[in-house]
Amino acid sequence: MTALPPSGPPSSGNDELKDEKTIGLTEESFSGSEYERYLTLHEAFEGSGKKKLLRKLDLRLLPTLSFLYLMCSLDKANAGNAKLFGFLEDVGMTSTQFNLALMYFFFTYGLWEPVSNILLRKFGPKIWFPFIVTAWGLVSTLTSQVSSYGGFIAIRLVLGITEAGLYPGSYFILSMWYTPKELATRMAIFYGANTAAGAFGGVIAYGVGNLDGAMGWRAWKWLFLIEGVITMFAGLCCFVLLPGFPHQYDKKVSHWLKPEELDYATLRVKYANGPEPPTYEFRWSDVIAAAKDKKTWFMMMLFWWGGSVPTYSLSYTLPTMVKNLGYSDVKAQAMTTPPYIFATCVCVTVGWLSDKYQKRYFCIMGSYTLGMIGIIILWITTHYPHISGVSYFAIFLAAAGYSAQAPIVGAWTSVNVPNPSKRAAAIGLMMLLGSVGGGSIGSNIYLADEAPTYPLGFGFSVGATVLGAMIPATIHWYLLRRENKRRDALDTAAVETQYTTDELGEMGEDSPLFRFTL
Repeated sequence: MTALPPSGPPSSGNDELKDEKTIGLTEESFSGSEYERYLTLHEAFEGSGKKKLLRKLDLRLLPTLSFLYLMCSLDKANAGNAKLFGFLEDVGMTSTQFNLALMYFFFTYGLWEPVSNILLRKFGPKIWFPFIVTAWGLVSTLTSQVSSYGGFIAIRLVLGITEAGLYPGSYFILSMWYTPKELATRMAIFYGANTAAGAFGGVIAYGVGNLDGAMGWRAWKWLFLIEGVITMFAGLCCFVLLPGFPHQYDKKVSHWLKPEELDYATLRVKYANGPEPPTYEFRWSDVIAAAKDKKTWFMMMLFWWGGSVPTYSLSYTLPTMVKNLGYSDVKAQAMTTPPYIFATCVCVTVGWLSDKYQKRYFCIMGSYTLGMIGIIILWITTHYPHISGVSYFAIFLAAAGYSAQAPIVGAWTSVNVPNPSKRAAAIGLMMLLGSVGGGSIGSNIYLADEAPTYPLGFGFSVGATVLGAMIPATIHWYLLRRENKRRDALDTAAVETQYTTDELGEMGEDSPLFRFTL
């Protein structure tokens, strides 16, 4: 916090020589302090060495986590596709009962998110993730056997428990491997799997629709079975593909990183804010501190009203909404794909801009604005069936805007909480009400008897974005900015005299030398 790592000279023809210098710079052979070792490694890795390390991290973490999130999103939202394949008629449910069952899912999902993230922090991803992924894959597979309203409620409640850890857990895993200036881009690429799920969901549903009647099974049964089996296989693969946390390797050998690469990967995140590192010891007091921190509650508001409500409502209603534009059931599934592909591209672009300029607030506000413009246009044009093309274009804007905000909200939370245990709890708590409140509300505001104009759904989405997200985001940004200005006025030398390095590190973001990312 007092001294940032040197930027190093520009990359040159000496990069290969630098790579050779990194050999022998591990803990066993270095006689200086840990922070000095980090500075030495940072200088040695500057240039091609760092790019090579990031490439290794990206290729190991992003495809694995993104695919898991893709399957999580598919298994969570495929009920909307199953509805178009006669699921309600076969099970004997009304549209109201269906919406209620979708809502009940979010109670167990949201309540288990902080618990799951705490268990992830304690046991590590190599143990926790294979367990939860395989479990939810099994639950998704068993959904193909649902034959009653009560059975569907039970299966959704269990699915909520098993799926809860993937989203907040992945954000936390990424925050343990990437520095604050690299985080939003990676979170955006990861979250892009959620928007891509909308695209793949439409394509898969289109293909599965042709299996209707095969072996005496309806298409919705095949949908749950196929996606569930793929998820179970992915869960088993996690034992091999998903690494643990950097600090968990300790004296263990890593087969995908060289010893000096693992050492640098661990230290560069630990000392990202300067020579006062946070503690890596798991403590329940840090969990309690996250619950008491007003930053957690501000970010919860953003995730809840500006993220979950409009995002979930769109994901569950989009196939029906496209169908209302005049397309058949099967074609409506395919027509949901282009908006999600566009949303994925926008999501990654906004994440990259957020990292490049370190302007989390403005990227979030820009995303909210784009999504809200799409909702407003859609709200108006659904009254005029002859301009269905404009309505379809508005779906692109809404899907892109509300998707792009999510990874930036996660990154903004992560970079301003350096303590790993507190960060894990903060991310989990941030998503608790967002999932319970946002998911339960979002699945019930687009009412079937109000189609195709959905006055309640559109009006609620706009109101929630402005009152529940944009205003809290602005207040949060203002308070952080004011605190940074107050700390800028302090005498750094006096602060360093008053506190030891360990004491400043223990303070985390409360340290007078810490500066919040805006």
